Amino acid sequence: MIISPGPASVVLGEAIAKELGLEPQLLSHRLFPDGETYIRFPESVKGEVVVLVQTTAPNPDRKLMQLLIMARTAKDLGASRIIAVIPYLAYARQDKRFLDGEAMSFDIILDLLESAGVNDTVLIDVHNETALNKISEEHEMRIHNLTAIFYLADYLKENTYKGAYSLSPDLGRSELVEKVSKVMGGGFSFFMKVRDRYTGKTTMKVKNLDLEGRDVVIFDDIISSGGTMARAIQGLKDQGAGKVAAVCTHALPVPGANEKLKNAGADLIVATDSVESIYETVSVAKLVANFLKTI
Repeated sequence: MIISPGPASVVLGEAIAKELGLEPQLLSHRLFPDGETYIRFPESVKGEVVVLVQTTAPNPDRKLMQLLIMARTAKDLGASRIIAVIPYLAYARQDKRFLDGEAMSFDIILDLLESAGVNDTVLIDVHNETALNKISEEHEMRIHNLTAIFYLADYLKENTYKGAYSLSPDLGRSELVEKVSKVMGGGFSFFMKVRDRYTGKTTMKVKNLDLEGRDVVIFDDIISSGGTMARAIQGLKDQGAGKVAAVCTHALPVPGANEKLKNAGADLIVATDSVESIYETVSVAKLVANFLKTI
């Protein structure tokens, strides 16, 4: 097995290789003046299982193109099997047509990966696992969705949040958060979140919960604008909650998001290294490495 980190995930790719006791094969990479990407495998991959590690944020279009070039090149060079580890997969939120005429971007990206020669795609906490399972049936490429939520829970327990109340930001993620609440040991509930199909803006109804003085952790898959999470934090603080941690797998903060969360009262903001961010970080290297040992 060869671990080849892409330009977007060099540090994480090296960490995954280390967990597996392997030396990563670093790709030669540069950008031409017009923005095009140059990729070269410095050593032979013929007959090898090649694991490509490449996240797709920020600048998803470039990073997806880099991944496609990497995959097709490995195939052309004779790799026996290509595994694409995509810690964060852009476009996964557009997994169905919410309005007539919309592109199903998630399905398109999976088609492109399959056409480029990828045999297995490994994702982490994809936005909608139910939609993923449905789309997966239409592809020969095997698609695996891992969850980092239990690694995040372990980190929180070690950092003064043991016994905290666990909250899901919506019904869709509630089943997973309910499971992790048993690890946290402090109970569970979920918010009701409604998204405007035209603007994408979300509104969140904060339940009246008996959380006076209780520490609370909100587990989400993505933090981007921070608006939804900030409203949840503020609502919990208004109800007398103690410390509130905002936790996500994928941190994609836009300008102003961090300030918004802090101003709402977030005592701790934690994400994984699926994407490099300014927040306290939990690595998914061991999660990915342990899975790679099984396939």
